[in-house]
Amino acid sequence: MSSADPMTKRQRILCIDDAEVALQVRKLIFQQAGYDVTTALSGEDALKMFKTKEVDLVIADHFLSDKTGTEIAREMKELRPQIPILLVSAAADRPQGLEFVDAFLPKGGSPQTLLDTIARLLASHGIRP
Repeated sequence: MSSADPMTKRQRILCIDDAEVALQVRKLIFQQAGYDVTTALSGEDALKMFKTKEVDLVIADHFLSDKTGTEIAREMKELRPQIPILLVSAAADRPQGLEFVDAFLPKGGSPQTLLDTIARLLASHGIRP
């Protein structure tokens, strides 16, 4: 099956943020880039989805109402360590617990930087469409 084959599987992203507008903006950007996107507004909802859905990559905001992004990453890595996790944060300082994530980006960067980081993480983990 070639990469141009219309039956090629689209890569699935689980995107977590308790700011609904930011979450919907990211979802639209990722969908326009060709990804399937599932969203979660809380860490608990994200963990439930992660346990039941096929996911190729996780993008988590660090500051959520119920957990931090690094707490979620630690729990997800215990379940499926092969799934890459990208942490995004508006924090002035790098958060503690980055050893549980595969990449970190500060919020406010360009959508292209985010998409480039996603593509690099997927490729480095051998995840291809």
